[in-house]
Amino acid sequence: MYFYLFKSTANNQWYFNIRAANHERIASSEGYHNKQDAINTINVIRRGAATAGIYDASVEKWAA
Repeated sequence: MYFYLFKSTANNQWYFNIRAANHERIASSEGYHNKQDAINTINVIRRGAATAGIYDASVEKWAA
């Protein structure tokens, strides 16, 4: 898994995708006016991902 950071030519904003090892896109970000803001968000995700819980809205409970 890796982060793919890029600047859109359509609106000049920075975006990132989270991609699987096979390069398939797993998730996409919102747009950021500054590259550093996008990188800061990537770093927040990287720090929190290992301990992030899973909330199952279908049963309104935290998954084990």
